[in-house]
Amino acid sequence: MPHTDDSSLSLRQLVAQQWALLRDNRWLMAMLTWLPLLAFVGVWWVFSSGLTRDLDIAVVDHDHSQLSRSLIRHYDASPTLKVVSVSGEPEARSLLRTGEVSALVIIPRDLEKHTKLAHAPTVAAYYNSQFMVLGKQINSALRQSHGTFSAKVEVARALSHGNTQILQALGSALPIRNQISALYNGNSNYAQFIVSAALPAFWQILIMAVMILVLGAELRDHSYKAWLAKQAWQKITVKLLFFGSLLWLQGVLLCTLMFHGFDWPMRGSWSVLLLALLLCVVASQAIALIFMLLFQDVARALSFAGALTAPSFAFMGVTFPVSDMPWFAQFWRQLIPITHYIETQVSQANYGASALQSLPSLQALLLFTVTFISAAWLIRIRFTQPGTQELRS
Repeated sequence: MPHTDDSSLSLRQLVAQQWALLRDNRWLMAMLTWLPLLAFVGVWWVFSSGLTRDLDIAVVDHDHSQLSRSLIRHYDASPTLKVVSVSGEPEARSLLRTGEVSALVIIPRDLEKHTKLAHAPTVAAYYNSQFMVLGKQINSALRQSHGTFSAKVEVARALSHGNTQILQALGSALPIRNQISALYNGNSNYAQFIVSAALPAFWQILIMAVMILVLGAELRDHSYKAWLAKQAWQKITVKLLFFGSLLWLQGVLLCTLMFHGFDWPMRGSWSVLLLALLLCVVASQAIALIFMLLFQDVARALSFAGALTAPSFAFMGVTFPVSDMPWFAQFWRQLIPITHYIETQVSQANYGASALQSLPSLQALLLFTVTFISAAWLIRIRFTQPGTQELRS
């Protein structure tokens, strides 16, 4: 966008400059209109099935008995698992290493013999625990299959001794029956679990990218000195407010899409959630402003913003508990605005928390914003104060 040399610009002129920048930059227009919506829907479509089904597992049967074949049928009956035929253990291990199967189950020899003798045979299962969500699904499905199979074996054993009713045999096999009722996400919807965190993480990256490109449009000869020579605070404020409002509307659209379009539960207050969205936008803008004023280079600022926000999804505490993270990961997550926002989103959407209960996360976002804007103001002084040397990256 061409720069004006007017000595003083009115508020209307400053806003008109932002409209002109948005109108003339097609890439920026796409990032603020149709591109995020397309990305949001695309991410949801990847996980739209909601439930994990037909994960390939290789089963090596060393027993080849009626009981071992029955156990394999129990694996295959699980909607989460799909048994893949293998010729032997070496092939099965090779498939697991290459990722062609998600798990390997080895049924030992004499399984049926040890079971009839009331010994406890060991069936070994291997899977890659680095894939935490996938491993959790496989582990849960294998436990359910083994639990059902063991109960049937115990019932059959009890009935074989005679003088036992079916209900008595069931009571002997399962003296304590567990009923697990999920308080949140009762249907174990995979999309609700993953997408509700992945979309905000993507949105934060979009905020920083947009603001860096917008601020990069004001660079002259790799310096902000000329742009900030007059009306520096007004120019920065108008730019942040203009594009921040559009980015906040994106966040509102995102939440509307999740909690109304996808019909995911929203048990808390929309007012608190919208306030958290606003504070998250301002905090992310402040970081982008700091990077641009420090480096005065779009490529370098984008690189640092990407490095900062890249682990956002992993550090949110959704797929991995925050309490188990090392101290450096916990420190890093404090520097990422979206990790504080997601705490508010989860507490409002899932727990129906009050505004007071969400206050710590909101305060963290507010403190985040004040700290970075104050730093940006100090850096701005370096460009406008007479007699000081220009800041270089």
